[in-house]
Amino acid sequence: MSDFEPIDLSALDPERDPQRWALTVDAVRLRVEAALLQRSREPDPLAVLTQWARPILAAAAVAVVLLGSAVITLGGRAVPAASEARRLAYLAESSVVHGRTPTGAQVMNAITGQGAR
Repeated sequence: MSDFEPIDLSALDPERDPQRWALTVDAVRLRVEAALLQRSREPDPLAVLTQWARPILAAAAVAVVLLGSAVITLGGRAVPAASEARRLAYLAESSVVHGRTPTGAQVMNAITGQGAR
């Protein structure tokens, strides 16, 4: 593999046939312009995401209206009362002090206020 044959690159010499070289350069320029024009017509990723913004916001608004009306219809409170938070905090504190995990029933009782001391 130590024998290297020289490669004839004279066909690539632009001064050998200037007219052919000018045609090649013009052809490449036209193809590049066509590719750039096509690329400019395609939407970029940010534009694709922007197109989704309005439908997503509309769906979110519908979900808020439906869930809000369900909360109002069912008579539930949108925000838990402070007493619920106090009962849950007391349950968590007593569970840590006594070294045991609260059961699901204990958590539910703390939330609903049943079995409160």
